[in-house]
Amino acid sequence: MQLACATTILLAPHYAFAQDNVTLYGLIDEFAQYVNTGNGYTAALGSSGQWGSRFGLKGSEDIGGGQKVIFDLENGFNPNDGTLAESNSMFNRQAWVGLSGSWGQVRAGRQNSPLFYDQSGQDAFGGVTQASGMDNLTVFAYRTSNTVSYMSPEVGGFQAGIYIGLGDAGGFQSAGSSKQFDVTYEHGPFAAFVAGQWLKNADATTTDHTIMAGMSYAIGKATVYGGYSAVKWDDIDVDARVYGLSAKYQFNATNSLALGYAILRDRTSQD
Repeated sequence: MQLACATTILLAPHYAFAQDNVTLYGLIDEFAQYVNTGNGYTAALGSSGQWGSRFGLKGSEDIGGGQKVIFDLENGFNPNDGTLAESNSMFNRQAWVGLSGSWGQVRAGRQNSPLFYDQSGQDAFGGVTQASGMDNLTVFAYRTSNTVSYMSPEVGGFQAGIYIGLGDAGGFQSAGSSKQFDVTYEHGPFAAFVAGQWLKNADATTTDHTIMAGMSYAIGKATVYGGYSAVKWDDIDVDARVYGLSAKYQFNATNSLALGYAILRDRTSQD
């Protein structure tokens, strides 16, 4: 498809409504475009141009002793036609229940990857957005099912997480099984992280993996970011290293300007 001209209108209200310990939240991203498809200009509506449209329910219940039962059910959908973002999956984005306390947090179910959470720490454009060079050049699974995770409390600016996914059929080595981790650090204007993911492919013959690292430093309203990703997915024949440098200036709570550069070094031919 040849793109000659495009005009996009983004409608993305983000609302949340709380009742007792349950919060209803959501985001709608719908856009209009006018593109040259090669056979003339065509107008169309699309869903989730910048962010994935979703609605969800999350909450907690105090069970005493400083412990809480927590949960999150999050659905992805296409606002232009009302269909599910993923066929035959009501809560494709998140569907987990857990327990939290001063010792940390345990969750079980379908969960966002720690790489999904941490990627915004290596790119001024924010992780998992169209403008992010680091995201566009890095391969990883945003979410895993049948996953048990533990997230530690913050200690001296450090926090860590471990995720074990039992795959589609159950088992540590079955198709779709995964192992993930992250370690984050934040103190004053400085923040850094390292995160990793190992994922069995659909027929359990290979283990694809991604390692990410990033750091940022804030100077007044400006923040400078550096990012690195090592990607080796034999399942799709990708072996690459990605490097990124970017900066953002925050004018106010809702407006910012970001510039960045990212480069991919292909290592497939070296194997």
